[in-house]
Amino acid sequence: MRELYIGGMSGTSQDGVDVVLVEFSAAGSNIHQATTTPYTGKLGKRIKNLITQPQVTLQELGEVNVAIGKFFGQCILKLLETSDFGAHEITAIGHSGHTVYHKPEEPDAFTMQIGDSSTIAANTGITTVGNFRNMDMAFGGQGAPLAPAFHEWCFSDTKESRIVVNIGGIANISVLQPKLPLLGFDTGPGNTLLDNWTHRCTGKSFDHNGDWSKTGQINKPLLLALKKDKYFERSPPKSTGLEHFNLAWLEGKLREINRTLPDEDVQATLTELTAETIADAIVSTNGDPQRVILCGGGVLNTALVERLSELLPSIELESSAEYGIGPEWVEAVMFAWLAHARLKGRSGNAPTVTGARQVTPLGGVYFGAA
Repeated sequence: MRELYIGGMSGTSQDGVDVVLVEFSAAGSNIHQATTTPYTGKLGKRIKNLITQPQVTLQELGEVNVAIGKFFGQCILKLLETSDFGAHEITAIGHSGHTVYHKPEEPDAFTMQIGDSSTIAANTGITTVGNFRNMDMAFGGQGAPLAPAFHEWCFSDTKESRIVVNIGGIANISVLQPKLPLLGFDTGPGNTLLDNWTHRCTGKSFDHNGDWSKTGQINKPLLLALKKDKYFERSPPKSTGLEHFNLAWLEGKLREINRTLPDEDVQATLTELTAETIADAIVSTNGDPQRVILCGGGVLNTALVERLSELLPSIELESSAEYGIGPEWVEAVMFAWLAHARLKGRSGNAPTVTGARQVTPLGGVYFGAA
């Protein structure tokens, strides 16, 4: 029987939903179909308001939870329409939901992803697995990043040390060393500040190729103020999100240096922040990697990737595309893989990464009708 799964990802960049149809086998994974669907203006605005507003009503939270579930379902059915497979041939869907709050610190640590799995299962007829982070947190873990366990399965090598860098809204690294425990953590902001500052100043969704950042100059006082944030000093396990690294945080740092800067200089400085904190994190692991594998939407920011290459001159940088998965699809494939692991009864977390007390299967299962 073929192991066909669908993975869905809605990341902290808040730009839409990535959906992949992937087949797992002893040889690895094979993507049959993949698509990205931008959020509609109304839904995208409601999601952003949930994350940025200090208070929201339970009604709004509940409605957006179902609305995102419906949107995921629509994206999945649209994908199947253009594929060679029907819903009855898909074993399960694994989806990220959309993170609206992540608080890994005690007391009462929690994480909240919305995008109702019951709605997805009912509207597609396919068994759906979601809420992957909660069980890791119930066992005392950070609930993030989840990517390192998948990166180890997908990108590790028995003969060389590698580090996988995922540059999403938040960036994270996975340290893959032969015969050593898996390590990984969130390094800090990836695309989130770059995208949000670009949108505020230019109205565009993102800085294409990092071209706008190239017109500015790095402001060292601002960069220093940004890098003084205590998150960068913390030892793993650690994870973060938009609750911490957001435009309000940036505005506070701008007030701290008491200077009015050109918008493009701020963008150049934010690009340097992402590059330096990723490079600093890699160096801090003492992983001595022979290569760094890049994935996530940030790989499309050529200015950022060029700067990373300059900061890591002795390490070969490669795209995940060299290993069969386009950088924009890695996280969606990961959620399909987590669903596969859940239905097989295998653990999906890595306690050496998250700090959980034990390994455990991740995700709740909602059975479909197909």
